[in-house]
Amino acid sequence: MNLERSLSTDGWMEECELIYLASAAKRSLVIAELGSWKGRSTLALAENTDGVVFCVDVWEDNPLRPMYTGVRGSIFWEFQENTHEITNVIPLVTTTDLAAAAMKEIGAKFDLVFIDACHDFDSVERDILSWRPLLRDEGILCGHDFIGDYPGVAQAVKLHVPRYRLINSIWTTEPIN
Repeated sequence: MNLERSLSTDGWMEECELIYLASAAKRSLVIAELGSWKGRSTLALAENTDGVVFCVDVWEDNPLRPMYTGVRGSIFWEFQENTHEITNVIPLVTTTDLAAAAMKEIGAKFDLVFIDACHDFDSVERDILSWRPLLRDEGILCGHDFIGDYPGVAQAVKLHVPRYRLINSIWTTEPIN
């Protein structure tokens, strides 16, 4: 399991959560990450899969995640700096809604969808409902921040994901093996 770069990248993901993402990525070839910020979780996914990671983010300021001004003045620049050596990362600078519609249009299917974009109920609900149909059979739907400052995450998951389990603050549909 390769987590060295991930652990040295700024972000809120705990080591045990990164370990879970890396282990899920090992069994996944087509991954969608909704919300990538500076790439901490992206690196855990990308460096532990033989497949590809589509990173969907607007990389803009929002009230839940204040803009951090880097040397070049943007979060996207920092994301690119952190992931530029990783060849299986495909950033999609767009909303999760538009990305889901585009993926549906081309018939894309995912082994793993990781939801960590906006953290309000409506956004998480939309992401679950629009990305779950894009999962392959036995695909993993999971997300971050179930526990903590974002009650809308837990509310949406409890309403739309009847069987989930927790790994720290990550919720997942993957059963315990």
